[in-house]
Amino acid sequence: MKKFIALLFFAAALASPSFAQPGKNYEDLLKLFVDDKFEKCLYKAEGYTLDEKTKKDPLPYLYVSRCYFEMSKRDEFREKYPNSFKDAMKYLSKYGSKDKEKQFAAEFEDFFAAIRMAAMAEAETMMETNKATKAKQLYDNLLDLDPNDAGAQLALGLAFQSLKSKKESEDAFKKAKAILTEKKAGTTKEQLILLKDAITKHATALAGTSKESAKEWLELGMEYFPDDKEYKLTYDTIVG
Repeated sequence: MKKFIALLFFAAALASPSFAQPGKNYEDLLKLFVDDKFEKCLYKAEGYTLDEKTKKDPLPYLYVSRCYFEMSKRDEFREKYPNSFKDAMKYLSKYGSKDKEKQFAAEFEDFFAAIRMAAMAEAETMMETNKATKAKQLYDNLLDLDPNDAGAQLALGLAFQSLKSKKESEDAFKKAKAILTEKKAGTTKEQLILLKDAITKHATALAGTSKESAKEWLELGMEYFPDDKEYKLTYDTIVG
């Protein structure tokens, strides 16, 4: 009987706040972030990523990324944190590896949309200025966040192609095609913007040597852009 009572007491203790996992809901990080105390939030979140008890939790990595992203947009942090956007993407990748089930996708939808758009714009600039290696890293980061981001996968192939890395580009194109064929592609607004741009660029480049290959790619994307006039115009121009 005494053992049974002891077990009940221990079970109750485990359920109490004092025995709960430290920072389980990370309200402390939320409060600091909402109050625009990005540096304090950053340091505290980084501490959680190094703590044995919390280093496997996805939220601390997400908060580090959010803090760096906000800091990258503000002049006051530019000198002290010159690589803040790069670090935001790095921790976004780490977050993605911890949250395979995308349990926070809806809660932080606005953040994911904003950082995706920023990464896409930065990667496009890198491609236009012959810095494909940096663009490649950004597309890799987006794929760490969502392996079924078909646009990022196809854009990664284009970056490898620009770097004259034939095998890597072919592997990336193959993966992108598989995602589209199996109808697994991510369909957020931002992902579709990148997908449309990547397919259009790839098909246009292919049209000069193989209209059939260009047509195949355009038809794989047709399901995602059935009413898009620009996409249809590209299709009609290439396929005829």
